[in-house]
Amino acid sequence: MAVSIIMKIAILFLAMMAQTWAGHTVTLQVKRPNHSLLFKRESKTLEFRPNASLHWGIKVSGDYYYAEYGGKIKDTNYSNRSVGNNSYKSYRLGIPIQNFFFGLYYQEWEGFSSDENNGTGCDYCLDRPNLLSREGSVNIQYALNSSFSMKALNSNGSDGVNFANSWIFTGYYDRNKVRDAGGLLQGDANSLFPTVSDLQILELRQLGLGLGHGLLYPFGNYYLGLSGLIGVGYQDNRLVYRDFSKSNKTGMATHWNVKVNIASQGKGFNYGVKGYFFANLYSVAEDTNFAGLNYNLYLYTSYSW
Repeated sequence: MAVSIIMKIAILFLAMMAQTWAGHTVTLQVKRPNHSLLFKRESKTLEFRPNASLHWGIKVSGDYYYAEYGGKIKDTNYSNRSVGNNSYKSYRLGIPIQNFFFGLYYQEWEGFSSDENNGTGCDYCLDRPNLLSREGSVNIQYALNSSFSMKALNSNGSDGVNFANSWIFTGYYDRNKVRDAGGLLQGDANSLFPTVSDLQILELRQLGLGLGHGLLYPFGNYYLGLSGLIGVGYQDNRLVYRDFSKSNKTGMATHWNVKVNIASQGKGFNYGVKGYFFANLYSVAEDTNFAGLNYNLYLYTSYSW
């Protein structure tokens, strides 16, 4: 709730500034989000898929920031499941300054379908209406090439896009909290994951550094923005069991992300498609790993003045 209020205040403040500043862009977008949760032990896996609806969004951006806020488009859930399809929440704030980028991201999901009863011949047929996942991220990216535009990569090409490629350094802090009072694992597959079968809450945190590469490639009135990064971080995880006992797990974790932006460029009206793919990988027990797999696909149009 506090995060929601803070982000709404930030959006309102930035929108007020946009009324007095020239050189701004307003973007309208439709987003398809995804946030799959995966447990892995040896060759065995359990996957939890969210039942999200499409999301509308509005974004205000200037030379040194962008802020995004949106809401669900009710009953457009693409999984056709009955639980969780209108529960997704998302907030994003970014500050691109030339070849530097600072981003804040928060998302919340409630309602998943899992393959815990996969032996019944039905894929992802077990409804998990009370399974809740909250994920937040703080990340900093710095391109070594000073002419590389983080605005064109992360937001839009309203300033025009020149060819550039660069190595990109990143620093990040990621946090994912997953909980279900009835147990994170339910159904027939619990016996395959004995070290985590009694978990009620899994709180995962990692702090790390990474390296990647970015490309901005204009062609005619359009351009391609592309980047890929991988990072290694220190993880500190908190595990809470159904009997309310607790334990901690520390060690190394990994993070990767890919961004793709294909759009028109220049002042006035623009349009494009954009994708953001990222994953966080953790070790939660001696023989069990956990991953949060995410993507956001955007279809957008914008106007710059």
